[in-house]
Amino acid sequence: MNNFDNSLDTLLRTATEYLKAGQKQEARDVLQDALAIDRNNLTTWELLWRAAYNLEEEVFSLKRILAINPRHAAAKKRFAELQPMGVGTKRGDSQPLSRRTTQRPAVRAKNRQTTTLLLLLGFLVSIVCLSVAGFALLRGGYVPFAFSSNRTATAVAEKNASCQMLIEKAIQASGSYCGSTNSNTACYGNNTLSAELAPNVAQRFSERGDIIAVNELQRLSASPLNLSNNQWGIAVFKVIANLPRSLPGETVSMVVFGNATLDNRNAGSDSLESFYFSSELGQIVCEKVPFDGMMITSPDGSGVHFTVNGSELTLMGNASIKAIKNGKMEVTVYKGSARIVSNGQEQYFGAGQKTSVQLGGANGSESISVPSEPETLTGDELTTACTMTGQFCSPSDIVPVSEAQAQAQIQSAITSTPTAISTSTVTLTPSPTAPPTYTLVVLPSITPSKKPTLTPTVTKPPTRTPAPTQTITNTPTRTNTPTSTVVILPTNTPIPTATPPAPLVSACTSVSMSALTNPNNNELSTDITNSSGVIITINRFFAFWEKSQPSFKLDFLRLAGVDIWNRSDPDSPSDFPAESNWNSNPDLTIPDGVTKTLLIHFSNDLLPTGRYEVHIYFDINCQVSRP
Repeated sequence: MNNFDNSLDTLLRTATEYLKAGQKQEARDVLQDALAIDRNNLTTWELLWRAAYNLEEEVFSLKRILAINPRHAAAKKRFAELQPMGVGTKRGDSQPLSRRTTQRPAVRAKNRQTTTLLLLLGFLVSIVCLSVAGFALLRGGYVPFAFSSNRTATAVAEKNASCQMLIEKAIQASGSYCGSTNSNTACYGNNTLSAELAPNVAQRFSERGDIIAVNELQRLSASPLNLSNNQWGIAVFKVIANLPRSLPGETVSMVVFGNATLDNRNAGSDSLESFYFSSELGQIVCEKVPFDGMMITSPDGSGVHFTVNGSELTLMGNASIKAIKNGKMEVTVYKGSARIVSNGQEQYFGAGQKTSVQLGGANGSESISVPSEPETLTGDELTTACTMTGQFCSPSDIVPVSEAQAQAQIQSAITSTPTAISTSTVTLTPSPTAPPTYTLVVLPSITPSKKPTLTPTVTKPPTRTPAPTQTITNTPTRTNTPTSTVVILPTNTPIPTATPPAPLVSACTSVSMSALTNPNNNELSTDITNSSGVIITINRFFAFWEKSQPSFKLDFLRLAGVDIWNRSDPDSPSDFPAESNWNSNPDLTIPDGVTKTLLIHFSNDLLPTGRYEVHIYFDINCQVSRP
């Protein structure tokens, strides 16, 4: 029996590789040998479904799949789609492998027949032996007579328990190994992954925890969930949230799981902006994961725009993608909104809905139809989201977003930028050549939940002389030159569509921060004193400033003479580099009773009368701030 199983397993693996490479005829040749061994193997017919030349062959394969497993969700869905078309009902179902483009040698056919007879003979002998042994055990009282239903129920329960354990371990491992992944990188979360890297890339990507930049990755394939060898491939991508309203450095997580492949069509580019994605058809091994695919999670208020399988996709919130070659790509939204554009037609849809696009073309993954009308998501989508994210386990967990609401949210996100809210009223007469603007930096990426109330005090450095072309007064009016743009920040008036500049965290009662000073024209400095009785660690930094020049940027942060961030790091300032070990770096700690100086260095000189504001957050869940 071992030779029998190994022979069939080898043939199925070979056929799968042929199909992945697009060699359909070669796969069909191998699958004919597999049918000669066992015509009732589910995986064989699933592969024949993918290798079908026409709809009649597809229907025949689907019927065989459903005869073996009537609960096969993917086959049931596809068969229902083909029923209204009347495929396979007029002239009989066309069997797969009914035609060949090449003639196989007679010797090989003879050898196959001989092998089949030998295997069949061995199988019959094994059955006879097992029957005799079983009869003897039964007569001896060692085998219960009625065991079928109980044993089946026990086997299902054991299988589900094994699935649950494997899934939990895989997700925990991925979170542990990839928790500190930087932006625009891919992380090897759980085995097994197969990757093709760009030429001349020396970076390893073969074990859990390996991380590479997305511009070094050409192709990635993940293994399906396999209970026998405890495998379930998971890869974690972190890409920059590139919608205009996204805060600098915010990242979007993309988790590829199961029997799925991602082809990076922009290998060499710093971001993952265009790719082809496919998730293979296969038997549902675990009820906890009804399909393989990709989960996408965005911070509140931000999102990502990219091209997948030739369709333009804009996402805000949480969504999943599954894509079957020469079948459909389905995008499901669990939270937030989405917009997809295919074949010149756009479709908006929101939480609780999904939209599909037909795939085809030379590689089977090209979008070849307009998007479908939004549909209500099914139990399979809820189950997968619940397993992968721990959320959206039932319809009551989803806040529905209508098509009209989704359109409004997406349009707002792609046409506006974050607006800072202040409690001060500022009147400016800016220089026509260098109008002041406000810039936000959040370190590291956070999702604010409440609007803050900022101190209305404006501190004016005593050693500065105001520029002749710019003045600040305390009157509620403003004067603008016709060629300048001035941002007026209203007093105590919230702006519903604006993004707050910093999360609301209570002020520290045992940590103090001195007034901001200017040791140099392009620097701000402050002393932080810890009187809390414990060691504290800086875990967030937030800055707000007026630009003196368009190129005005944050250059580096230095605590007690040690750089904790600088522009040479590959990340944006809002995504602190992993090498700093932000949450455990001793350079970021301040012992009890100690004062440390924080130096904020900019690329250009500060405006003499500009507004500058700094918030520093600590691991004891409080903040200090100075305007």
